[in-house]
Amino acid sequence: MSHETAPEGVPEPPGPARLRRALGMPLVLAYGLGTIIGAGIYVALGQVVAEAGAMAPIAFIVAGALAALTGLVYAEFTARQPEAAGAAAYVQAAFGSPALARATGVAVAGAAMVAASSIARGGAGFLAQLVPVSEPLGAALIVAAFTALACRGVVESVSVAAAITVLEIAGLLFVMATGAAAVPSSLWAYLPAGVPATATLLGVASGAFIAFFAFIGFETMANMAEETRDVIAVLPRAIVLAVLISTLLYAGVALVAVAAVAPEDLARSPLALCRVIEARGHGCGTWFTGIALIATLNGVLVEIIMVARLAYGMSRRGWLPPWFGHLGARHAVPTRATLACGAMVLVLAVVLDFRWLVAMTSALTLAVFALVSVGLWRVQIREPRSDLAIRAPRWVPPLAALSCLALMAAALA
Repeated sequence: MSHETAPEGVPEPPGPARLRRALGMPLVLAYGLGTIIGAGIYVALGQVVAEAGAMAPIAFIVAGALAALTGLVYAEFTARQPEAAGAAAYVQAAFGSPALARATGVAVAGAAMVAASSIARGGAGFLAQLVPVSEPLGAALIVAAFTALACRGVVESVSVAAAITVLEIAGLLFVMATGAAAVPSSLWAYLPAGVPATATLLGVASGAFIAFFAFIGFETMANMAEETRDVIAVLPRAIVLAVLISTLLYAGVALVAVAAVAPEDLARSPLALCRVIEARGHGCGTWFTGIALIATLNGVLVEIIMVARLAYGMSRRGWLPPWFGHLGARHAVPTRATLACGAMVLVLAVVLDFRWLVAMTSALTLAVFALVSVGLWRVQIREPRSDLAIRAPRWVPPLAALSCLALMAAALA
């Protein structure tokens, strides 16, 4: 199968109307990192420290290891089945059930749109402090702006996401550089004195559970398969690298944070990274809060891009009406699917009180991860291949499925 043609069994769209393979490794990797980091440590650090205390760096490493299991599953599937439908196509390949595949796609799209609307509403709250607009109007403006950008073209929209990713990483590196002097020479200094080992392990486990959700986002990279050059070689490696780099960044930032600031102070702070900067004698004014806001809002853009590709891929499979498979003649992007996604996100962000949906969508995402992992396990047994750029060891898919089910049970408990 050529890397530039449709996957086996999937019809090519008529004429020249197809997604353009315009993304190389740098943009795909930056897209994935931006998705992970934007909704990750800028938001989750204080919550993880509240559970794990000074062992927060270990909690992030454990969470990264768990995320890597599912990341390897998606990496191999992108090599086997490189198409925009992503998880929906993987489920179809594994179980041969169009109904289950369609349900998977709808679940992924629903979870992504709720996540995007939640981010937009949260960002609007901060925007209202800077500009005299109501929170619903601010959310609408944010969603409208990113929807318009997503319609411009894949290179343009992903390049903006990549630029924001550079800003996100620069902010984290600044925090690490600021607080590095506080890190003790011996890591044994982090072991909490007088705390039973059982309590420490429970704290790490609780912190890792929260930290795991700071890694969610790598799976959206799979939906860029039909716009990635040399996809079978590039995309699997990009997914693995995104999880590895984000784990190193998260652990490094957490290490500096708990060294520079008392864990109980970090746990009480809504923007824990600012506490690290202030503890080292630097001001953390609007500029860093702005970085955190932009980093978080990047998730709105990325989720809209992803859902539009998912809808396009599902339309080509016949799982959604052909209307969603239409590509704009000028930019070769699924404009109708992008606008439909933007409209849904706008409605969710402006009209609904969806806070209770966030926990449910987290559980739904974990259920999809578990299903995709079981699917790869079946496919590996049925169709073993040795020619893939990245292959998950046979023990990885079942372990990934079990870990996701355990996290899902904890999320719903």
